[in-house]
Amino acid sequence: MHRVLALIACLGAAPALAQGVGPLIVEGNAQSRTLDCTGRDVVVRGDRNQLTFTGGCRSLEVQGSTSDIRAELAPGARVSLRGETLDLRWTMQGDGPPPRIATEGRQIRVEQVAAGPAPRGSQLTRRETARGIALNLSGDELFPFGADRLRPESAAGLQEVADLIRDLRPRAMTIIGHTDSVGDAAVNRDLSLRRARAVQRWLEERAGGAMPAVVVEGRGESDPVAPNTYPDGRDNPEGRALNRRVEFVLER
Repeated sequence: MHRVLALIACLGAAPALAQGVGPLIVEGNAQSRTLDCTGRDVVVRGDRNQLTFTGGCRSLEVQGSTSDIRAELAPGARVSLRGETLDLRWTMQGDGPPPRIATEGRQIRVEQVAAGPAPRGSQLTRRETARGIALNLSGDELFPFGADRLRPESAAGLQEVADLIRDLRPRAMTIIGHTDSVGDAAVNRDLSLRRARAVQRWLEERAGGAMPAVVVEGRGESDPVAPNTYPDGRDNPEGRALNRRVEFVLER
């Protein structure tokens, strides 16, 4: 009798075990989720997704477009990115060989970032100029890679801008979008203009009657504040991150 009960217990536990170590498949569009991928193979299929994977993925395969993926990878993880306008920021769990990353498509960005929690709150900077007050917000804080739709977390920084507009009542305002040098220059100019307009629409809804006359510009990659590459031609991720930004000038 005890043997029968033990066998039943083992059989009952087997499906849960299999589920825990099986592949993690995420399908669909416009999702924003955080998932535990500890020791699992991850497959993502879809467009316009914002996904975060924690715990150390054994492998990661992404198929789609205009998606922003953050992943904690196990040492030696296999990574495949296929599509268009994909952004992968990864950290590695523990010590060991780096991930093996393969890409196929257009405008695919892969960047290793420091481990630890993402910074909270906005990263709005402010300085006084002859024209008025100049503000700067990181493009990565505002938008997914290659897209002009605002992230949900962009509200913190934009609300600070809206509050300043209501408090200072500027007579005019200029909103300028900037990109890094990844991709075609004409595409980057168009993207930076669309991003500036998206920010303008958000502010007009929140600032109401305090919103002054606005000039919107998209300068693309033409006005960098840091080098996009090192002198030897290697990519400079930190410099590119500084160049992806939206500027605001509140004129007195």
